Amino acid sequence: MFDAQQLILTAVVGLGVGFLSGVFGAGGGFLIVPILNIALRVPVQFAVGAASCQILGPATTSLLARRLAWRELKLPLIVAGGQIVGAFLGAAALEQARQLGDGDAATVGGRSPDSAELVVMVLYLAILLLIGLFTILESRRGRTREDGGGWLTAFRVPPLCDLPEFNGRPVSIPLLSWFGLAIGFFSGLLGIGGAFLLLPGMIYLWGMRTHAAIRASLVMIWIGAIPNTIAHAWHGNIDLGLVSALLVGGTVGARIGSEVGQRWAGPKLRRRFGWVLLATAGMIAYRLAEMLLN
Repeated sequence: MFDAQQLILTAVVGLGVGFLSGVFGAGGGFLIVPILNIALRVPVQFAVGAASCQILGPATTSLLARRLAWRELKLPLIVAGGQIVGAFLGAAALEQARQLGDGDAATVGGRSPDSAELVVMVLYLAILLLIGLFTILESRRGRTREDGGGWLTAFRVPPLCDLPEFNGRPVSIPLLSWFGLAIGFFSGLLGIGGAFLLLPGMIYLWGMRTHAAIRASLVMIWIGAIPNTIAHAWHGNIDLGLVSALLVGGTVGARIGSEVGQRWAGPKLRRRFGWVLLATAGMIAYRLAEMLLN
């Protein structure tokens, strides 16, 4: 379906995104979908499907580079139940938006843009701007939620559990599961591993330290990639050539990025992560303007 030039460029995109995913503990989907759709003109449902599937390669490479202990798997496994359910719900929502585009497309400004692309890009823009600005502003303050509890740790809905990432603070298993459900939904809908939501969520909502949050998010991304892939394959959104090109570049880039990320301090990681989010938001804003004005 895609020509050789597109696949080569896709591999280059995968290399760059894989590097960033290794540095920040992000699966890279928040970059892959906009770049494939905007720069390479890949239909949004195939961009989302490819991003959902390819995440497994960089996430596996990054996990191997960080050598996690078994005790660090408890938190991701608690969140995983919600992630799996959310992934299928998100993929179903994307399919509904695509079917709307096949029928009576929404009209905006007298034009009828592709419904699925419009939904995905608007949500991307809103989330990236919100999280990017918050992350940059917070990182400049010098003191973060890492120094105390997160906002959600104050709500002790039973049953509770003690996990090493929370430094002796008991946390609610139901709240962790609902958190996973929300992350899984946006992962399925937007084709993201969830890290650009997981990372700030774990740091600010749950009070985890930056490097511990990165390690946990990598495991959650790896677990979430499986139901995401199954859900999008079910809806016919995965092209194996596109996924293979992303995996080749992404796996190499993630290995290099993991080494770089472990050398940077927490505030520097968060600040640079925020600037990457805002740069991606700018690219998406340009695409939305193009869709609505041309």
